[in-house]
Amino acid sequence: MGIQQSGIFGPFRNKVGPAVGRHHMGQDLLTALPHPVKRKATAKQAEARLKFGLLNNFLKKIAPLVNVGFKTFVKQNTPVNEAFSYNYDRAFVKQGEEWLINYPEIIYSRGDVLSPEGVQVTSAEGKITFSWLPQKQSAYCQFTDQASFLVYNPAKKMRMILKVAVKRNALSFVMEMPVDFPGDAVHCYMSFASANGKMQGDSLYVGAVEVV
Repeated sequence: MGIQQSGIFGPFRNKVGPAVGRHHMGQDLLTALPHPVKRKATAKQAEARLKFGLLNNFLKKIAPLVNVGFKTFVKQNTPVNEAFSYNYDRAFVKQGEEWLINYPEIIYSRGDVLSPEGVQVTSAEGKITFSWLPQKQSAYCQFTDQASFLVYNPAKKMRMILKVAVKRNALSFVMEMPVDFPGDAVHCYMSFASANGKMQGDSLYVGAVEVV
């Protein structure tokens, strides 16, 4: 049943005849009912759908970081959709006949806060250690900037996220990994944001390491 709130010219919700009304991103939208397509997808269409699913699913897994890292670029979109558009052209790599996420090229945050320098990532005793070099303070590089970290395990399709975990001047941070991660290769990222969270910085892919 469709619901018209303000008469014939007003917005409505749900289905009215062959039309569907919904409210999205502050706007009332009217769309046609979807029609089933019987034609088999072409190779290009199938590839595009595969890529869409790969990137969209990955970004949704790391949405706690994306929602903050891309929020200032959103107008009539969502942070995840904005991140999808930004990452799409470089987000994939082909191995044989299989398309995979190109993890070193993924960006989950953008902004003016200075990225860390000289980042190294190591593993021991089931933990991941991030370390970085000291940097001179400036308008976009403060000792009080807060670091966030992402570790992604593609074999288990699991991610570990720690937001605003430590200040820039700590110069290192240790993340405890799940007990079943040792032996798996994981992809590691980090980013800085201002102490008040109003400004973000570009996320940085800092490398892949085997959890030992």
